[in-house]
Amino acid sequence: MRLWKIKAALKEVGFADVYEVALGADIGASTEAKQYVNEVKSGKKPFLLTSCCPAWSVLAKRTLPDMVDTVSNALTPMVATARMIKQRHPEGKIVFAGPCAAKKLEASRTSVRSDVDFVITFEELAAIFAAKGIDLETYECEEPIHDATGAGRGYAIAGGVASAIEQCIEEYYPGTEVYIEHAEGLSECQKILMLAKAGKKDGCLIEGMGCPGGCVAGVGTNIPIPKATGAVKKFVKDSTTPLPPKEYSKIELP
Repeated sequence: MRLWKIKAALKEVGFADVYEVALGADIGASTEAKQYVNEVKSGKKPFLLTSCCPAWSVLAKRTLPDMVDTVSNALTPMVATARMIKQRHPEGKIVFAGPCAAKKLEASRTSVRSDVDFVITFEELAAIFAAKGIDLETYECEEPIHDATGAGRGYAIAGGVASAIEQCIEEYYPGTEVYIEHAEGLSECQKILMLAKAGKKDGCLIEGMGCPGGCVAGVGTNIPIPKATGAVKKFVKDSTTPLPPKEYSKIELP
């Protein structure tokens, strides 16, 4: 499996260990499922906005300054995973690698700075491998990685966040009706936020992705978006565990 090759290659270039950020996504899906049921279905909030995409979260808070509490307070997958690693390895230096350039901005925030030490894009990671003479097409070493479930692994594609949360709700809170909306690309995100502000999305779980196509379409990606989307879908399908346990919603990562 290519991911197993990447883990082995990362350890060869000097990293002590490698974790799937989808682990943090699993925690987020479980947490936001609980929030939707407790806060939206109860009538406490008109709708719930996902929080994993930093570009979307910033846009939502600027567009709805009087409704910032409708943005989920669940940690982003990057931060949740980093804090779990810091609990196990307090002296460790955390490097996030992904296709999202906005993560560099997120990691610079005061509330996150102590959790994530460095952020690199997949393009930058490819350059590291090239400098070390590692070609993943011919690289033979592998190391298994089984940190996450199919739900968390699907976060990287548009619609995957809402789908994961919806599946968790159906599993944890059977009989609960879920109304899903999602937007991808900042212009579409702006439109759906204005509709929500006007009261036309009440009762909804609203997923927003700053990049059309989702995280896989981030500016730091290095393969065609359709290919990346297909790879993620296959990875989700091949996952041995489809959903995180309900208890993940109780995990505290101060």
